Amino acid sequence: MKLNGALAGALLSFLARAEATRVRGGKASAIDISSVGDLLEPMEPRQLQTADFVPLACNAALADAVCTPLPADFAGVVPCGVCYSMSDFGGARAGETLTMASGLNVIGRLDFPDGSKVTIETPSVFVQGILSMSSTRAVTGEPDVRIRMTGDTDVNFTPEGENAGACSGGACNVGPKAFVVAGGQLDINGMPDSCPTWSHILSVGHAAQPVPADFPSPPDPPTSSSGALCSASVVNEDFEGGLNQWYGNLGAYESIQEGSHDGSRYLSITERTANFQGPLFELSNEIKECILPDTAY
Repeated sequence: MKLNGALAGALLSFLARAEATRVRGGKASAIDISSVGDLLEPMEPRQLQTADFVPLACNAALADAVCTPLPADFAGVVPCGVCYSMSDFGGARAGETLTMASGLNVIGRLDFPDGSKVTIETPSVFVQGILSMSSTRAVTGEPDVRIRMTGDTDVNFTPEGENAGACSGGACNVGPKAFVVAGGQLDINGMPDSCPTWSHILSVGHAAQPVPADFPSPPDPPTSSSGALCSASVVNEDFEGGLNQWYGNLGAYESIQEGSHDGSRYLSITERTANFQGPLFELSNEIKECILPDTAY
């Protein structure tokens, strides 16, 4: 996690989910992350995980991805491998307030370029990809980017991709006003790296939640008969290219639909009359060679 820059005095009065976060810079600037309401008492130290979250493979080419302006109907989820830019908020949409009632979940990348002016109100921020902010303007004490952490109810965090097994039952209860960096990168840069100043976190809140149990690390991928190293993701399908060997079992009808929560396509199985008529996938010999016997996935 990199917080490098001059940030507002209220910065990190939000509920942080990291124990060793430092903010580089002075107490006034262009970026402000704060909590609406009081911190919770009593506060017991906790953490989501220590080292088992890894960067998502679907973000491997994210550094070279072309960032597109944030969609007008953005609901709070940045898909993996996709980069959205807040560049419009340095122009026509400057000064807008975005309310993300279901939270901000950055699975891909969300970039706030220099000059962005926006307020985001959200009960949670999850960073599984990259959340980057940059400001080089003179410090005035009036922030350009504000993130207001709202709500007082617990929030559940569901890891994506390789980290899907990190939470027992598929989701972790991370408490209210959660700012979670899990396998991702938080990069807030408001000053040159040569500036030798540091500001300590003003307030860190902890809720008395249990630490999730350890889970098995992914197995080392084997080598196929062709000599190629198998991918860590044995089956990875987004249905953007069609059915791709997926079908409904024994009489069920399969189709690709559009209009999911993040705008992507999904597989629909209809006309089912029994539980076993779910989706099926034909494993090729190449995939079978990459599946290890007697191994937990």
